[in-house]
Amino acid sequence: MVGRLRGRRWARASLATAVALALPVSVQARPAQQFSVPAGRLSDALIVLSEQAGISIAIGDSRLDTLRTRGIRGRYDTEQALAVLLAGSGYGFVFVDARTVKLVRQAPAPRKSTPRPPRPSPPAEGSGPDIVVTATKQRLGLLDYPASISVVAPERTELARAGGKGTGFILGKLPQLSSTNLGPGRNKVFIRGIADSSFNGSSQATISQYLGETRLIYSAPDPDLALYDIARVEVLEGPQGTLYGAGTLGGIIRLVPNAPDLQSDTFDVSAGVRLTQDGAPGGDGAVTGNLVLARGKLALRAVAYETVDGGYIDDVERGLRDINRNKTTGFRAGLRWQPDVAWTVDLSVLSQDIASRDGQYTLRGEPDLTRRSAIAQPFDNDYRLADLTVRRDWGAVQLVSSTGYADHTIDSTFDATPGGAALPTEFTEEITVHLLSHETRLSGSWGGSGTWLAGFGVVHNDDRVVRSMGTPGSPDLLTSLSNTTLDLAGFGEVGVPITKTLVLTAGGRLSYVRQTSQFIGQMASEDFEPVRTQKRFLPSAAISWTARPGLLVYGRFQQGYRPGGLQVTGSSNSQSAERFGADRIRTVEAGVRFGMEKDARLSGSLAFSLAQWRDVQADLVGLDGLPYIANIGSGRVKNVAFSLAWRAQDHLSFEAAGFLNSSDLSKPAAAFADATDRDLPNIADEGWRMATKYDRELSWARITLDAAVRYVGHSKLAIRAPFALGQGRYYDVSTGARLGFGKWGLALDLDNLLNTRANTFAFGNPFSVADGLQQTPMRPRSIRIGFDASF
Repeated sequence: MVGRLRGRRWARASLATAVALALPVSVQARPAQQFSVPAGRLSDALIVLSEQAGISIAIGDSRLDTLRTRGIRGRYDTEQALAVLLAGSGYGFVFVDARTVKLVRQAPAPRKSTPRPPRPSPPAEGSGPDIVVTATKQRLGLLDYPASISVVAPERTELARAGGKGTGFILGKLPQLSSTNLGPGRNKVFIRGIADSSFNGSSQATISQYLGETRLIYSAPDPDLALYDIARVEVLEGPQGTLYGAGTLGGIIRLVPNAPDLQSDTFDVSAGVRLTQDGAPGGDGAVTGNLVLARGKLALRAVAYETVDGGYIDDVERGLRDINRNKTTGFRAGLRWQPDVAWTVDLSVLSQDIASRDGQYTLRGEPDLTRRSAIAQPFDNDYRLADLTVRRDWGAVQLVSSTGYADHTIDSTFDATPGGAALPTEFTEEITVHLLSHETRLSGSWGGSGTWLAGFGVVHNDDRVVRSMGTPGSPDLLTSLSNTTLDLAGFGEVGVPITKTLVLTAGGRLSYVRQTSQFIGQMASEDFEPVRTQKRFLPSAAISWTARPGLLVYGRFQQGYRPGGLQVTGSSNSQSAERFGADRIRTVEAGVRFGMEKDARLSGSLAFSLAQWRDVQADLVGLDGLPYIANIGSGRVKNVAFSLAWRAQDHLSFEAAGFLNSSDLSKPAAAFADATDRDLPNIADEGWRMATKYDRELSWARITLDAAVRYVGHSKLAIRAPFALGQGRYYDVSTGARLGFGKWGLALDLDNLLNTRANTFAFGNPFSVADGLQQTPMRPRSIRIGFDASF
């Protein structure tokens, strides 16, 4: 069979060569189309490309069998696709006629003494050339995907300068994202104004997070993975019920790590020291290595890191300084095996630990950056993940099958001492989450611009919450609650080209959910059900029009839901278990993206959306500080968002993005009819970001200068008194520079340049938040001096 295929290839090559020599030159521009050419031998890749493009390529040169290519996926015209595929091979091409291509050996480029042109800056968030966004699961580009989407593609040096930041790095880039601010590893992240509450609890998140193809969370806070060795971050605004299922009301965040390189060994290192005004120093360090075990077949890539954020808050009651120190330690490794050009197998593991010595809130009425508390309030977030992803590429059809298992533990301690009490009281919460997820899907293209997708998924999430209260060090058991969720789903989506420029997309997801709950406490309600099942169908529809090259106009309808579960209510003396119901969201959106064509200097997007949210689930706390969950009613969220990116010169660029948001709990549940502020919590009414970057390679160094200013508008902590506390209305200004000397560089970065003390989040301890005195300041002005190198 192998011999037959090889003979067929050489026969095809000989025929193409003969035709190429016989026909005259008459070339016409060929329109852009979707290509999917797997990595592997260059000769095989050229055959696949010729079949997809409908052209003949003369590939009689046997040296093509010894060269390899990384392949291409995305929307290109034929000339672009050939150029990308042949890059670095020593071959060029000429069109003999409109359908025949001849490869030409290129002479080595002469050495020049003139400076190299600067590397192009990464595309601006949500704009730029037609990047293939893998989170769409159909290999669609920004020019084709009919919904709001943002892509952050940082350079390696930019992540090194970030010094181990996780979700905070993404929040600083995309104003449409927001979060609570309890501290690293304990926050809830929101997208496009879809926020249920400011408090942590056991309800499912409103967004889902992925590392590659693997789901990271189901019913847990943000794991806040450090963004070392990450190729890009993709944010799909929600709902994303059809593609991703439950818990994607606001959308998804997908981290795409750098894949192991099968061709060359590399070694990168970065380190930095951070000094904080009125606080303790900190530092960070990371080492990344890529080792080729079998060239072109097998490679291992790994990164190890540690970050220490020095504290800056003092506790005057205990006489302690800089109590809120955070330490993050992590390791990630990936093994890639590519037995041939079609198959790719990726095995990866991840481990990260976040340890916070104390909470990062302060109290009004106390001196700057201080508070009083009877005991320490530490926090730990330990995350482990293993996943296996298998891909098979047939060119026009791709198979992806991914299985992941995550083990996640979150431990919190709060000072629950009543006012005036002689002895302190401690409240502890221990959360253990085991998440098994699997998805297998097929996707492909047809009819030029048509696409299709079909797959099934399984999620098994088991979370257990143990709460205790009493004497510090040995509190008494308060409750123990566990929810086990099995979610089985089949989904599909198809894009139908109505005309050459108009595409209609429709899809749906059918889910079966089985929940099993257990409760240990004082009592259970009379209607307590240990097992509950439900079925959901989530349809979606979209229409997109490519008005001209680089300009996309679209409209979309999408749904999402969360299944509900078992929760604990009552006081510390009388805890009971009760069910809270499912919630559901429907969103319509219209938008436009422009500047997607090649070499465009101005690009951007504008989107309008309206969401109808029924039976909103919300994590809440009572006046006694104990957490519970309730369906607070139904409401709507209106949102307008824009982004602009202007590349004024090859070395100078500007960005701007922002949003206006209006939310309303229009039909509160009976128990929340007295809500004093019916805006949904923790979402600013407006926000924006402006940034500029100068990146130029001179004869002696590469110089990078950048600056950004971000504004976060006003929001409320909760919807009713005494928790409807104001927060926000602050500016965050940052700037930095890097000098690169070949393979190494030095960087200097300033954060919170204005040394702002604004209240970013009016919550830090549930047992005293009702007093209305808590506030969470930004980290004071800080400076980082960093070093990075690549070998």
